[in-house]
Amino acid sequence: MKKASDAKDIKKGKKMIQKEIIDNILNYLTKGIFPNNKPESFMNAYTIVSGLCDMGDKQAKELLEYHKQTIQNYIFDCKKILKNQSANTLIDEFLVYTEKINTLIQWMCKIFSYIDMHYNKKEKQTLPKISMDLYKSAFFEDFKNDIFIEVNKLIKDDRNGNTESRPKIKRVLRILKDLDLEKPKIMKENNKISWVGDNNTGEKSKPDVQDLWFNDYFSKDTWSFAEAKANNDIRSMSAPEYVESQLKYLDEEQERKSEYINPIYHQRIDALNHLYLIGKVQKELSEMDTGVKNMLETKKETQLTNLYNLFVLYPESLQQISVIFDPYIRNRGKILYDNKELAKDPKKFIPELISLKKEMDILVEKCFSNDPLFQDVKNKSFSLFMKKDYYAKQLSNYIDHCMRIGFKGKSPEEIENTLNDIISLFKCLSSKLVFQTESNKKMSERLIKKVSLSNLAEQSFISKLKQEQGVTYVNKMQEMMSDLEKNKKETESYKSLSHKGMPNNIRLDITVVSQSAWEISNKNMEKIELPKFLETCLNDFERFYINKHQGQKLIWCLGLSKVEIQYLYLHSKNISISTLPQLLSLLILEQNGQQTLGEIAGRLGCSVDTVITDIHGLVYNPNFNPQGDPNKGIIVGTFNAQTKEFKESDTIEINKNFVISKIKFNTLPLPQKKTQEQVKLQEVEEAKIIRKYQENIIQATVTRIMKSRIGQPTSHVWLVGETSKQIDLFKAQPQQIKENIEKLIEKNVIKRSDADRTCYEYIA
Repeated sequence: MKKASDAKDIKKGKKMIQKEIIDNILNYLTKGIFPNNKPESFMNAYTIVSGLCDMGDKQAKELLEYHKQTIQNYIFDCKKILKNQSANTLIDEFLVYTEKINTLIQWMCKIFSYIDMHYNKKEKQTLPKISMDLYKSAFFEDFKNDIFIEVNKLIKDDRNGNTESRPKIKRVLRILKDLDLEKPKIMKENNKISWVGDNNTGEKSKPDVQDLWFNDYFSKDTWSFAEAKANNDIRSMSAPEYVESQLKYLDEEQERKSEYINPIYHQRIDALNHLYLIGKVQKELSEMDTGVKNMLETKKETQLTNLYNLFVLYPESLQQISVIFDPYIRNRGKILYDNKELAKDPKKFIPELISLKKEMDILVEKCFSNDPLFQDVKNKSFSLFMKKDYYAKQLSNYIDHCMRIGFKGKSPEEIENTLNDIISLFKCLSSKLVFQTESNKKMSERLIKKVSLSNLAEQSFISKLKQEQGVTYVNKMQEMMSDLEKNKKETESYKSLSHKGMPNNIRLDITVVSQSAWEISNKNMEKIELPKFLETCLNDFERFYINKHQGQKLIWCLGLSKVEIQYLYLHSKNISISTLPQLLSLLILEQNGQQTLGEIAGRLGCSVDTVITDIHGLVYNPNFNPQGDPNKGIIVGTFNAQTKEFKESDTIEINKNFVISKIKFNTLPLPQKKTQEQVKLQEVEEAKIIRKYQENIIQATVTRIMKSRIGQPTSHVWLVGETSKQIDLFKAQPQQIKENIEKLIEKNVIKRSDADRTCYEYIA
């Protein structure tokens, strides 16, 4: 009896619900005039449902079926109508009927929400999920393919400039997203019904519908559109126009993505666009007459920047720019090197190289956003065209010029900037060892001769080299500076003696240096017979120094000396800055009259070449004899006036008619131009020195590596590779490393392994 009674109650309840609200909802939906306000009968219908559900699970289940059937019937009615629509109106009608179905679902969920709380404790399926599944299976599936095709047509129109359909596209793609919600909820906010996920996040777990649309429809349309656009544009546009067109399109694509495409697909859309707009045409684009090479040669910074901004979206394509950028830099460097007039003068050549380096630095920064790829290409390109030792020598010559003359009148800031430019170029040298050797030699000469403009500039340069290459690289330079500091204190101490540093009333300015650090040629250490008054002066200082530093020995480098000579027998009391051999030669001539060069050399106890070099300065130094007149020097004689050459048998004497308007002038000999044979001989000698340095470095590196690997097998191939990797002062060649490994074996530093003759062991 109770069951029959319950059944009657359920039937009666359904009729009451229909009467109260469902019939009204269906009626309103059909007419499209569903009111914004909640029907007054809503609470009555909800009360009926809750009362019937309290009767038991069976009744709740029957009500759930009633809920599903009501929605399903309405969906079938909507589907019948929509199937009669044309393709032109399909999207519009689809959106209309989807909204109507959602409205019914929203109200049904409200009315039957009590079932949700009661029944789904066991079934674990919410009413919104049931409703969404009904919509998806009974309505959406029938129109899916047509909807995908039509919405893609709208997106294509959007890409062609018709943006009016964006709201429609957005609504359709929102439906696709809603269909993938794992735990959907439906609600009405601001008179708008929408589906949301848990916590109102809208997140999904299985984007089945969206993936189907994206992979089977949208992706194909995207690459087809991009491919067609790329092919059409590259045939009809110049390279800069193409780049600008694609950047504009990609900006618009970005706007479209943010407007209506789910972010989970953004990266995949980008990959498609970049592949077809850039990747598929990268080589063709870069090789166009108006392409990368032209942009570089004509210095079109804006075009290069645009090109990089496009290519960086497909990073693999950047290689197409770099393969043109590399020879461009090397060719620019070769042009400078091939200009022999420019290249032989470091005062002009190095600033041009620095200017080129700065230009490329700015180009990489401004146009290529300091991309590591282009930084690397730039640095390697400079290293490749600067691989000759010539560049290292010329850079060393330029620094020497700056320290002697070039920094004169420069502010500390200007000096610092120049040093930074030099270091920037130094980084590109392939043979830093040649630079080190040359720089040590030149620094030694200018410091010992006291012709450096600023010890602060010298120290700053050393600090920069140290930061770049390490302490070992600047050991000799630092030792030289340390010697100067010590010598300053010794000089002050010597001047505190009773004669105030002026024995025999001759002021001595002596520099004492350690022999290991300074590069002093044997020519400058040649012994010279001194007159007694000078010998006494040197003996006085030697006694002073040896008393302070017992066990030390002084080796005099008189060839580096400079003296001031006052000419009392000339028309005015002129003063010359001269060498010691020049002073001694003048004293000999003054005492003995006319002499041959051979006789003067014999009296001085030095080579004739030394005398000839210094006598040449007494005749032809342009400081007092700019015209090179053989009769207007301090010395006149039988030497060849046309060739300006001197022989051992030539006779010379003091020119008592010598006249000069300057009170102070110099007679220092100018560097003699070397013959081709002398140049080649010097290059051979320098190569031997460099080779010896390289051998020492290779052997030290191999020893260090092997010492760190005691107990580990070290193969020949690995050792050669690791040694080459660790040496950055020069490019150590495999054969060169192999030869030095053999030398270390001969020295019993390492040996071949008994177990494997291709491996080495360190001999502890």
